[in-house]
Amino acid sequence: MQGPSIGSMLDQQKGFGPGFDFLRIALAISVVAAHTPYVAAGSGDAEQTWIVWFPQYAILVMFFALSGFLIAASGLRLSLKEFLVNRGMRIVPALAVEIVLSALILGPIFTALPLSDYFTSIGTYKYFTNIFGLVNYVLPGVFAGNPAPEVNSSLWTVPFEYGCYALMTVFIVFGLLRRPALIVLGAVVLVGIGLALQVTGHVAQAAQLPAGVAGTLHDKIFSTAPFLGRGAKLPVAFMLGIAIYLYRNRIPYDGRLLAACCALCAVVAALGPADWMTQPVLNALVSPALVYITAFLGVSKLPRLPLFSKGDYSYGIYLYGFPMQQVVKVWLPHAPLLVQFAAALVPITLFAAFSWHWIEKPILKLRSRFSFVARKRLEPEDAVEALPAAAPLAVAVKRSAAS
Repeated sequence: MQGPSIGSMLDQQKGFGPGFDFLRIALAISVVAAHTPYVAAGSGDAEQTWIVWFPQYAILVMFFALSGFLIAASGLRLSLKEFLVNRGMRIVPALAVEIVLSALILGPIFTALPLSDYFTSIGTYKYFTNIFGLVNYVLPGVFAGNPAPEVNSSLWTVPFEYGCYALMTVFIVFGLLRRPALIVLGAVVLVGIGLALQVTGHVAQAAQLPAGVAGTLHDKIFSTAPFLGRGAKLPVAFMLGIAIYLYRNRIPYDGRLLAACCALCAVVAALGPADWMTQPVLNALVSPALVYITAFLGVSKLPRLPLFSKGDYSYGIYLYGFPMQQVVKVWLPHAPLLVQFAAALVPITLFAAFSWHWIEKPILKLRSRFSFVARKRLEPEDAVEALPAAAPLAVAVKRSAAS
């Protein structure tokens, strides 16, 4: 008798993988934990060695694999215009609010400059370009006394997120979501080019960073070379996430395969130095294992975290995590790492709740006309109100895992 597949497990949950809620929160909090040493010490002491480096690699691979898996169904079901509107409404409003709050409230409070200088500096207004994926990490004089100079280092993934949506646009326009083998081939090509560049002696070039950031650990972290460096793994993970959704009915939901993937990751984590984070071979060997782990856990019945069960706080944790960690570093400059992490998690959660209940959730009501997950996340009374507009899509969304 044939065992269950990823697809059959998803079907049992009526197209909504319950484990993805747990994964979102767990991964978002893991990002906060991974940033804690850097916020505390800046470059140097924050360098990751031995097994500690691997979670930093795995967290983002799993995040982008999760994103690819979930929005693959959106790409299959929606028109290109609906897909782009759906993604834009999910990402941009909450991001824009965080950028505005950082520049106009957080910045004036924590800048070392006179307010007249702060508000007349071009750097203050350049910070707003983060909304469009043109990343600027610093505000004039803000957190100048902290070891890490950035206001929000997490924003380095925003251009990659936008780039992945551009990839999905290409897939929709050319009908590649009906030809998943070509998407897998695309991921193979990206990794192959990276391997070829590495063999021929090329190295990843760090992105141009604002004054004051050069020479830090983030010269490595913010490498935006498309085929080499730490960012190269993100489109690969995204495409493999799409592929595993498209092949979901052929891929077994098997605990033994999960154990094998976990074992591979454990061996690589134990044996590999931190420099492996930028190696294309890691994207070739380990990313597929992490993508499978993500899909397996996502369609599993994982428990909801009690303190984070009132909504999807993951995006808010991502947006407000680093700025709040920097604030805590100002307030508790000599506190142990664990204390800094725990203290930061309180305001991070509060701001994430604000983002969800006052920005993201109201946007869900607007998205509910064409987003399956938006309807699922609304409160029951709101969902009933949204059903008439969604009725024509009822058959299409029944088996969907769209986001």
